[in-house]
Amino acid sequence: MKNLPKEYKDIYDQFSKKIDPSRIYTEPLETFAFGTDASFYRLIPKIVVKADNAEEVSYILSECNRASIPVTFRAAGTSLSGQAITDSVLVVAGNAWKKHKVLDNGDKIRLQPGVIGAHANNILRPYLRKIGPDPASINSAMVGGIAANNASGMCCGTAQNSYQTVDSMKVIIKDGTLLDTGDADSRKEFEKSHSNLLEELKQLSQDVKNNKALSERITHKFKMKNTTGYSLNALVDFDDPFDILEHIMIGSEGTLGFIAEITYRTVEEHQHKASALITFPSIEDACRAVIRLKSEPVQAVELMDRVSLRSMENADGVPAYLKDLSENASSLLVQTASNDKEKLDLQIEQIKKSIKDIPIEIPIEFTDKPSEYAKLWKVRKGLFPTVGAMRETGTSVIIEDVCFPVPELAEAIPALQALFSKYGYDEAVIFGHALEGNVHFVFSQDFDDKKELERYKAFMDDLAKLVVDRFDGALKAEHGTGRNMAPFVEKEWGSEAYEMMKRLKAIFDPNDLLNPGVILNNDPELHLKNLKPMPAAHETIDMCTECGFCEPACVSHDLTLSPRQRITVYREMMRLQETGEKPEVLASMEKAYDYQSLDTCATDGLCGMACPLDINTGEFVKDLRRKKNTPTQKKVASAMAPRMAMITSATKFALNTSNLFHSLLGSKTMDSVAGGLRKISGNRVPKWNKYLPKAAPKVKPEKYTVKDTKPDKVVYFPSCINQTMGLPKGQEENVPLTTKVKQLIHKSGYEIIYPKDLSGHCCGMPFSSKGFKEQGKEISDSLEQALYEASNGGRYPIVCDMSSCQLTMVENMEPRLKVYGPVEFTLKYLAPKLDFQPTDEPISVFAVCSAKKLGMESKLEELAKLCAKSVVVPETNCCGFAGDRGFSHPELVEHGLRHLNGQIPKEVKNGYCTNRTCEIGLSTHSDITYSSILYLVDQVTTAKKKPVKAQ
Repeated sequence: MKNLPKEYKDIYDQFSKKIDPSRIYTEPLETFAFGTDASFYRLIPKIVVKADNAEEVSYILSECNRASIPVTFRAAGTSLSGQAITDSVLVVAGNAWKKHKVLDNGDKIRLQPGVIGAHANNILRPYLRKIGPDPASINSAMVGGIAANNASGMCCGTAQNSYQTVDSMKVIIKDGTLLDTGDADSRKEFEKSHSNLLEELKQLSQDVKNNKALSERITHKFKMKNTTGYSLNALVDFDDPFDILEHIMIGSEGTLGFIAEITYRTVEEHQHKASALITFPSIEDACRAVIRLKSEPVQAVELMDRVSLRSMENADGVPAYLKDLSENASSLLVQTASNDKEKLDLQIEQIKKSIKDIPIEIPIEFTDKPSEYAKLWKVRKGLFPTVGAMRETGTSVIIEDVCFPVPELAEAIPALQALFSKYGYDEAVIFGHALEGNVHFVFSQDFDDKKELERYKAFMDDLAKLVVDRFDGALKAEHGTGRNMAPFVEKEWGSEAYEMMKRLKAIFDPNDLLNPGVILNNDPELHLKNLKPMPAAHETIDMCTECGFCEPACVSHDLTLSPRQRITVYREMMRLQETGEKPEVLASMEKAYDYQSLDTCATDGLCGMACPLDINTGEFVKDLRRKKNTPTQKKVASAMAPRMAMITSATKFALNTSNLFHSLLGSKTMDSVAGGLRKISGNRVPKWNKYLPKAAPKVKPEKYTVKDTKPDKVVYFPSCINQTMGLPKGQEENVPLTTKVKQLIHKSGYEIIYPKDLSGHCCGMPFSSKGFKEQGKEISDSLEQALYEASNGGRYPIVCDMSSCQLTMVENMEPRLKVYGPVEFTLKYLAPKLDFQPTDEPISVFAVCSAKKLGMESKLEELAKLCAKSVVVPETNCCGFAGDRGFSHPELVEHGLRHLNGQIPKEVKNGYCTNRTCEIGLSTHSDITYSSILYLVDQVTTAKKKPVKAQ
């Protein structure tokens, strides 16, 4: 704040009058973190504002307009062309903008800009509908960016993109005025207040229409995918100025206004799908097939050249025959879909027939099994991360998308390959949405070397000549113009169309304050400036491309830092340490980084599941914690590791003491007293809440033998958490989980074997999560040996009653031990021996992060549906409790579960999961009580009756 120029200090003061200052950021770590998007460009904003609603955006725009200060908008930050970065004011419209409403029985949906595309489709799934745009980033990209970039994807083509499916929108223009194009009163008010703007739009449209050659050129250009420049087709396609305005905003990249809400006409989501990976001897043969398939009932046709196929041939789960393809082979991944199974089969035959005279390398085989065609799509979706993972440390991943006329693909792609060879981009891979002529290519680039930068410049110049001069294609098909292609817009469109774009910009933003420099820019070398450095920082994260796919999976995102932000800030700190630049900025970042990154990372690893490169930022954070641990702390951890029984006893004493005071004082007074102690201690005393349990009774591993002479055996390892924690005050259930598991196993006819020295063992997670890796390994190895002996060398299955401990054991121990968690063990071993009588009472289940990592999310729902007739599954990631972090940083749990209550119907009174501490957090931040799913299993089951033998 103190280093802000005067005009920015003034605008900060103005913002603070109507916006909570806690959502206005000026510190180096925060502005740097939010200044990062998925592109290979970087600008650092002076002020970042997390706007919560349209009123705040209107206020920001009106104040910036008054003060002549530029503004840029950001949603998810997954755009690739540099259109969401600024060195001025950045307005983030993300997680506060999640409202949605399904209209007309699913035929339309109204969405705020912070709704993630995939979440919109989840909302529409019961109606068998989806939004039209389907970018590859749909699991992380937000609707605001999807619309503002006119993003498309594998299936939507030009017929179902945002331009074609927008029904209405709310847009805020540069002076802060909000227009709702779907509301007659709003349109009437806008006509009064902005009649000049509407008249200028009408005149511009008429001028384009009067220029027959230009209007025909525009119509021709938008028959293919094209996001270079503005959506000039709106000037040709519509006469009403409101229709023009609404459609011109699509693809305008925040340079004309802010899309505060959009209503889409939805498209059909087919219930039956089939895919085939069809391989041809050459790229030319594949392109000939594309031309044929264009008129067939196909939903997607994805092209992959030989280099791209080769990059994936060793990946897990991909077809083995990829290794044996010929040198010039190329493939098409074809998908067809229908709501009728018989019709789907007819479509498959029709598709095969259409290309039967084109040579192929492998017989065509379609599969309609999701598990099988998912493997085929893994080949396609794995291309970008595979190339990213193969690049040299310190280089950037460049992913470009161009569009050629489909009839010329067979000539265009070999020409593109020749361009790669000319400039030495031998690792470049080509793939894309061939049905639309949309080609992506990926390669690595070093921007730190002047010669390398010159190589890239020359390549881009020749690329523009190839795409525009030779094939009259589009330099940007779906990624937006941004800064990357701004210098080439006039070359692609010509001077007349470019002049129309400048007039359009002047109508909405005459002072060039809305995302200046994006789309229209007179600097011919803009694409070579403000390039993002990618220094080596830590081997776990060096391959990160900063795409942002991890962010929706992160519980701390929007509270402190996301995985992407943790990585990008750490990279910058390492760069500043190396260069000695800006020591005051480095000191500020380092001071803030501990809390923003290390303290509030749940280290749950869900980011790694979402990451195209499998980067687990949690492991990176654990390593930073390890390096930060002092020698004294390490000695204490080493002393504690072999003394788990003593730690368990001490924790039980603390729990019973807490429970005693809770009984004496009551919840309200106890909360006040405990809160005071925590405050006085500087938050060193753990956060108390009424769901904190009393101590669990000691597990007595006495031998138990069922009546059968040769009973089945199970090894049961009660987690140290469940050996320690009993039941919270007031819970209806009166049996601790360790006893309930024993009863349930016995009910199913198994004999239980407990490992020796039961209370002295631990999976090691409490140590490793805090960076005490060696101590965690020591105690994990001890448990592994005890389980090996108890299971007779891995002969008997091992069950642990918490999925987080199961995950740790699976990751640390040899596969000779068959370790199961509550869900998988119940379904595989207990369910066949039990009769289920599902309860009429509706329930909710929460898949904790470890269950998700173990692939148990759908299995948990399956088990829940055996137990209850009505099951609610909220859309969640991690609860944030993260072992014991919910006690030390309760704000992480509160943030992680802030949307939980709104997803659970009032008639639901009980919830279930598979982790004890998560139950505490879930119960605290919802209106229902959570407990282990095993309680419910026991409640609704009886032992199967053995058939009576005939006399």
